[in-house]
Amino acid sequence: MSTISTIKELTPTTIAGLKLERVADVPPHFNMLIYGRSGTGKTYLAGSAYAVPEMRRVLYIDIEGGVLTLRKEFPGVERVRISSWKEMQRVYDALYAGGHGFQTVILDSLTEIQKFNMDEIMRRLIESNEARDEDVPSLREWGKNLEQIRRFVRAFRDLPLNVIFTALEREDMDRLKRPIKLPSLSGKMAQEVAAFLDIVLYYNIKEVNEGGETKQVRVLQSQATESVVAKDRSGLLPPALIIPDQGTMEPLFDLIVRQTASRAAAKIEDAKPKPVTGFDLVTDAEIVNATR
Repeated sequence: MSTISTIKELTPTTIAGLKLERVADVPPHFNMLIYGRSGTGKTYLAGSAYAVPEMRRVLYIDIEGGVLTLRKEFPGVERVRISSWKEMQRVYDALYAGGHGFQTVILDSLTEIQKFNMDEIMRRLIESNEARDEDVPSLREWGKNLEQIRRFVRAFRDLPLNVIFTALEREDMDRLKRPIKLPSLSGKMAQEVAAFLDIVLYYNIKEVNEGGETKQVRVLQSQATESVVAKDRSGLLPPALIIPDQGTMEPLFDLIVRQTASRAAAKIEDAKPKPVTGFDLVTDAEIVNATR
């Protein structure tokens, strides 16, 4: 395509035939991973998206069979049970197509989804080669698994929805042989997942002393440290957020979405870009001077 024809495709609302929109006009959705030990309340916290009106309808993609956690407090969450990778693809395709009314999708858990995918890879392998041991994947199968989970996370992340992954935690050693907590995923994915998502939260139960009494509190950590993988691309969350018993996604949604939207709207009203003079009138002498 020539430069002239490309320029002709630029209109006030499109460029090269693609839609233009202000960042502030993009629907305010987020993607996040909540990881921690079993029993910390990850599924409950993710499912509590139903308590936030803007996050409904909520779809729970069930791999672990964890609906008991949600049945009492959030019965309005809608669940689909996945038993094959093809079914997972069909659910994704339906969400991508739109017209379903869901605002939030929960994938519980990424730890199990990675195992689920490896089981599918090995099952297909045994169908074509019965001599292979289905319990001993080779480097080739691990490579397939890693790439498929990369594609899976990116695909769901890019849906125009609030996307919440959960995962178990594991402890490993960093390059300096220091212990570090990270999502319980195999291979490089444990470190890579933080790069794929906007928000990675470490969910932990800590014991604190209040008035001489030992009390357990749930803490969401959004800031990475030497010992914990975490991330907050929004820059709006505190380094640590205490979640009360029966706490919901409300404070997270308020910080990440509502406040972001109001700040963006205010900036659009106030911002006036400074004019750039002589943008296309740079002389040869100016180029020489600039490179000295």
